[in-house]
Order: sequence, then C-alpha cells, then structure tokens
Amino acid sequence: MKKIKWLATGGTISSVETEKGLVPASSDEQMKKMLEVLGFASENICTEQLMNIDSTEISCDDIRNIGIAADKAVRGGFDGIIITHGTDTMAYTAAILDRMMDGCPIPVIITGSQRPFFADDSDGKANLLNALNAACENIGGVHILFGDKLIRGGRAYKAYTRNDNAFISPSGKYSGSISGGKLICSEKKPDGKYIFRSDFSHKAGLIKITPMTRPEEIETAAKLYDGIVIEGYGIGAIPTRLLPAIKRSISGGVKCVLISQCLFEGVSMGVYEVGTQAKDIGVISGSDLTAEGALARLMFGEI
Repeated sequence: MKKIKWLATGGTISSVETEKGLVPASSDEQMKKMLEVLGFASENICTEQLMNIDSTEISCDDIRNIGIAADKAVRGGFDGIIITHGTDTMAYTAAILDRMMDGCPIPVIITGSQRPFFADDSDGKANLLNALNAACENIGGVHILFGDKLIRGGRAYKAYTRNDNAFISPSGKYSGSISGGKLICSEKKPDGKYIFRSDFSHKAGLIKITPMTRPEEIETAAKLYDGIVIEGYGIGAIPTRLLPAIKRSISGGVKCVLISQCLFEGVSMGVYEVGTQAKDIGVISGSDLTAEGALARLMFGEI
C-alpha cells in the first residue's frame, strides 16, 4: 500500500441529518470508520481533518489553507493525496489548487458525494474508494474524481444537483474514467518542475451578461476587482452598450476575460462584429475555459 494523505474539509460526504437538513460532521473518528467500511487499514492512510464546513461557506483563505496542507504532504513524502470536499464549490477549489500546485508530481484527488457516506444509497462509498485507488496511480496534478470520471482541476464543472456523475468537463478533456471498478487513466505524470504558489489575488470577479446588464455594473465591478470574467453570449459577444464601460475598466488596469454562457465549444471573438469590437478594446478571449478555470487563472496572473 502506498503512503496516502487524506485531508477532510466536511461536505455532504461527512454530513448527518438534523431537523434543519444535512450538516457536515467530519471528525478523525468518522474518517477511521469510513476507512473500515471500505476495508482499508487506517494505519496505511494518514488522515487530517482540516475543517468541517458546508462547501457553500468556503473562502479563498480556506482554499489557500487546503493547498498549504496538500503541499506539506507532497514535501512530506506521500505518494498521493485525497481531499474530501462539498460539491457546490468543489470546482472552484479544484481550479485554484490546480494553479497553486502547478506541476505537482503526485496525484491530488478531490472527491465528495451527493448523499452522505453512511446513507443506504450513498454514492460516497464508491467515490471515496475510487479516489483512494486513484491516489495510488502513477499520475500527478490536481483532479476531481466523481462518479465514473476523472477531471483535471481547472476543467471541471458541476452540471447536476443530484446525479451521481455531477461533474463534467465542458471542453471534453478528461483525465480518465472508471470502468469495472478500475481507473483507466489517460493522464501522464508531469515531467516539469513543481511550483507551489500560495500567494494569489482574491480580487477576481464574475459578471454574467443579460439584456438587463447596465454599464454601472461593469464600473462597480472594476472598482472591486483587478480582473473580471465576463460570461458573454454564444460564441463570444458583448452588447455594444457595455463596451465603453469595459474599455474604461481596461484602461484603468482591470483585465477583462470573455467566456461563453454556453457550456460547450467556447468563444471565438472574431466571428461576429460584436465580438471583434470587444477584442479591439482589449477584452481577452477565455477560449473554452470554465468560469472557475478563468477566475483561477486571473487570480494567479496567468491571463
């Protein structure tokens, strides 16, 4: 058995029923019981409860602390890391960790569940088991393992609220899949230098364009953020009424990145005049990035 580190943060997989609904109840004792159910000896897996929260409550500082703990495990000689996490913000955490742990030489596998681990119909047992096995694979980098898919951290999107395969990769790029209880992995181990970065900007925001969006919203966002991800229409379009406000924001040093509200196929800003006009004033194409992936890259100054 390889040396695996398990970092727990709460989420549905650890939750218990209360009068007001599910509440995370992660603890060292609970983690040991989960391993016993799966038939793993707890002495082979080093467990650490980092936090016990509903992922709705996660902050950038929390994500930074998860990354610091994961980096400590990398440098501590572990062969793989699993992180249990709530599904609602899992894609945001995965995208940020993917950039924090650039070129990570060991697998960092993030998983969770749609139903609590100890529920009769839980998907958590299979997800945790598959994550533990994936953490033993000869791969590297940050990935989400959920249902039957392994997805690179910066490429994941939560598409379903209840389905066991809650996450997809809108770009169509997957790291691997589960078939017959085994991971079939297309991911290769990084051969470059591992660079850990815990210093990143929190000042990145997201604006979804609608027929009701006003220039004042752009101007307000530009005062709050150093970078803005703009979810435009279709293949890459922003209403011309908003372009003067966006141009002023860019002139003031705010980076504006355009992605599509459509899940698939990304943006191509030169197809329509409205896209070309946005490109001409300095709006950057986000290509096929998800909102989570684009935000993470802005936070690390990679766009």
